[in-house]
Amino acid sequence: MIKNLLLLCILIIQSVSAQIVSYDNGFASNGRHAITGGNNSYRTKIVQNPDKSIYFTYARDNSSLNISECVVSKLNANGIVDSSFGNNGETIISGYYTPVDSQLTRQTDGKLLIFGFNTDGAVIARITSNGQLDTTFGVNGISKISNVFTDFNSVGYGLYLQNDKIIIYGLATDGPSNFYKSIYRLNTDGSIDNTFGNNGSVKTMGNFIFLDNQSNIVSLITNYTNTNANVTYPNGGMEKYNINGQPLTSFGNNGTLVFTNSPGMVGTAFMDSNNNIICTNMNNEIFRITPNGAYDSSFAFDAINSYPFTIISISSVVEKNDNYFIAGQTGSMGETFFISKLNSTGSVDSSFNYYSETVTSSDSIGDMIIDNNHLIAGRGTNILKFFLNDSTLATASQPIISQPSISFENPIKHNLIYDTKETVQSIDIYSSEGKLTKTIKRNRSDLSDLPDGVYLLKIRFINGKETTKKIIKN
Repeated sequence: MIKNLLLLCILIIQSVSAQIVSYDNGFASNGRHAITGGNNSYRTKIVQNPDKSIYFTYARDNSSLNISECVVSKLNANGIVDSSFGNNGETIISGYYTPVDSQLTRQTDGKLLIFGFNTDGAVIARITSNGQLDTTFGVNGISKISNVFTDFNSVGYGLYLQNDKIIIYGLATDGPSNFYKSIYRLNTDGSIDNTFGNNGSVKTMGNFIFLDNQSNIVSLITNYTNTNANVTYPNGGMEKYNINGQPLTSFGNNGTLVFTNSPGMVGTAFMDSNNNIICTNMNNEIFRITPNGAYDSSFAFDAINSYPFTIISISSVVEKNDNYFIAGQTGSMGETFFISKLNSTGSVDSSFNYYSETVTSSDSIGDMIIDNNHLIAGRGTNILKFFLNDSTLATASQPIISQPSISFENPIKHNLIYDTKETVQSIDIYSSEGKLTKTIKRNRSDLSDLPDGVYLLKIRFINGKETTKKIIKN
């Protein structure tokens, strides 16, 4: 007898560990896209489009020029290279080489901005959504700014969109041992906006630069390549500038704040949706700095006791729904990567806990995108796509039942029986190990040949919607 067990199904889903379920075998090759010819010394940057297609950058060695070039490519939603993009699926930014990771962002009009360096300084390229250089930007699609480079740790540079303007920053120098961050604002055509800061730029002693929710510029000072910073900010500090690059006088002392305690050598930092700065240091600690520059004592991450392994490094932190997803490495040689989820207080989310995988290389996770039921990550020369349980990302304002409505008789004995008002196109059935075991297209399909266990269903509807559910067969 058919039973309407929607509520029971939801409870069963939520009771199962809400974490990474498996690779999405409908993406690329078993959930992994391998970048052909990529140099894994440089991280891949990824941006997802509304249609779930993905743009990404990577470095590829050019033996004739003896450099690594920046390549931009595009994957369709199924993880297959879009051959209509650029030249057979890729665009090479000429006159631009990749001594560091390239930065990538997508404008609201769909055009892409790529930021890196050549021998003279910063290079910003803009390409159209189909991979062609945008000739309305800079000179034939390229804008250059001299004397702006990466810092000594290859992290102190970046790219932001500030409404219809472009913010870039990197390391500059006035002479030996006197380094600082130089922040520039560009107009939409790639020219320097001379109304910003001092004739188009701002000099700051910060190591990390952010753009807050009000489009103000925040500079975090944590270690010192500028000799003047040792005196002015002996324990580090923050500088804030308004949207036009002038000191934000309402913050600290005329826009500056000197820390009383040093945050140490910060390895990664990002600003969350509440204008807090999340930092990781060389001791694999994670801490949070509030918008007013105070250490947030309500946030506490215990790297030593939170996991049954020793963290070697934390390589990435991103935010979703006021929680933080972190990625790092463990194992004697960093051969195991892990992904975990923290609550807003810094404790490990017990329902997600962590996912780990031992691989043949020690490449770390870089960019991560959390998208409804998926987590997408760049790792070395691979782009990985994982399934997440519905309940992993559920919030009070986004209940699980807001997904396409379908209920299953659960647990099942012999036949997969479902009830929905929408038309089902297909249902892929994955084992708990992530192996695609069967694809069905009809209600009451016979599953008696499947062993007892827990299975993940990926349901596709004729209207293009998708959802995932877990079932138990016994």
